[in-house]
Amino acid sequence: MQIIIVSGFLGSGKTTSVIRMGKNFKSKGYSVAVLVNDIGDVGVDGQIINKNGLESKEMPRGCICCTLKYALEANISLVQAQYDPDILFIEPTGVAFPLRIKEQIKKMDFGHEISMGPIITLIDGSRFGELMEHSGDAIIRQIQNADIVLLNKKDLLDREQLAGIKATIEDLNPDAQLYALSLKGEEDGAFTSLMDVLESSFGSGISVTDSPGLLGSGTIAVSAECTTACEDDFNHFNVSSYADSYEVKSFLGREAAMSLILDVMQSIRENILDLNPRFLGHLKMFLHTGTVAMRVSVTSYRDIPELEFVGSGTDDAGKFTVFAAVTDVARDSLADIIEEAVLSRSGQLGINV
Repeated sequence: MQIIIVSGFLGSGKTTSVIRMGKNFKSKGYSVAVLVNDIGDVGVDGQIINKNGLESKEMPRGCICCTLKYALEANISLVQAQYDPDILFIEPTGVAFPLRIKEQIKKMDFGHEISMGPIITLIDGSRFGELMEHSGDAIIRQIQNADIVLLNKKDLLDREQLAGIKATIEDLNPDAQLYALSLKGEEDGAFTSLMDVLESSFGSGISVTDSPGLLGSGTIAVSAECTTACEDDFNHFNVSSYADSYEVKSFLGREAAMSLILDVMQSIRENILDLNPRFLGHLKMFLHTGTVAMRVSVTSYRDIPELEFVGSGTDDAGKFTVFAAVTDVARDSLADIIEEAVLSRSGQLGINV
């Protein structure tokens, strides 16, 4: 089993990338599983991953860099025993530093059955300037931790912006392979090249018990930050989070479900804007009905809620999960905003939640 870590700040496109890469590998005959880490008390991304035909296990309630690092070994072993995948993607929370995770795994007693693939870091090109302005030191560390950097959402950038961001990333980590692409768009040459590189690394990955080495040849750059006690990563990004899950007891058709999830998202977004007019992070919801499953997300103060359908809703019908992790808003405020939005909007729509 080869482990590939897919990191990046909240809303950068990690889940989308894992699903797209996982489906590509499956089409080539590889078995794939995903270990997904959410900082909220309930997970959202694992549900999306499952709906897209990939096996997943969630690790909510903290970050595997620090608060959950002792559970990481047990969960990797459980995934290996339950699914025995050729490839295990680890999708950490958006406030994690991936080199810490790689160093932790290298210290675990897995033997030669498990090897380390590359660290992939996603960068949201559409928010790059604001992210660097708000949490530049932390974003830089995520870039410097990477073997491969995916500059995502290039379709939202003009040629000058794209060239400037690429130059900055190359200056920060000249050794990383850099791909500019749009992971929600059509398959293009950059994605094909990325998958070729990942597939060629199979069998040449380093065993977690081997000496440190570079991607493809064995070397892992070990920084002092990964050998010292873990700090609270949330402080590096000034992020607070809250998540909850609700049961929808009313029958919902497609239109009613869309109204509920979009109205709740809009209410949450507007109330967060009142507290922080320039928030960054990730607001996301997942709603199962008896007939359909849908997801809606927002990644910054500038976003309009984006709705997508992710398969049938026959499993876990009536489950409504809400997650918020944003900059410079207190956790208690997020909890109040979410609770009020869900209960008030569902009541106005005549839906029993």
